[in-house]
Amino acid sequence: MAENKLEVVVGAAVLLIAGIFFYLLLLENDSFSEEGGYELVAEFNSAQGVSVGTDVKLAGIAVGSVTDMTINPETYKADVRLIIRSDLDIPVDSFLAVSSEGLLGGNFIEILPGIDFEYFQPGEKVVQTQSSVDFMSVMAGFADSQN
Repeated sequence: MAENKLEVVVGAAVLLIAGIFFYLLLLENDSFSEEGGYELVAEFNSAQGVSVGTDVKLAGIAVGSVTDMTINPETYKADVRLIIRSDLDIPVDSFLAVSSEGLLGGNFIEILPGIDFEYFQPGEKVVQTQSSVDFMSVMAGFADSQN
């Protein structure tokens, strides 16, 4: 009987530690919530490879994340909503590009900062963007050029 009580206590302790771990993990992933940042909307011809939760990076460091993606019914382009850390001012002549972490890595949105002294305000739209390069299209173009 004492063995059963010990097993229950050990099991409860393991579950408690696992719960704390997952809670801390969720806190880490929510570091760019609306309370800690401001929203920008980026307009891409294609948002292929991007999804909600995709990182937004500046100089290789995560400074935000994708919160929503919709199709603009007037332009038929992808409107990608981003949350950016509130302590960062992004110049209005900045460029956003969908980049890849390598052949097997995922995609992220890279901020290539401009030099303007005016900065995006919360909710503004970024139109200077570059969609991801479709690897299959590049390979097909290469194959066609060899014939």
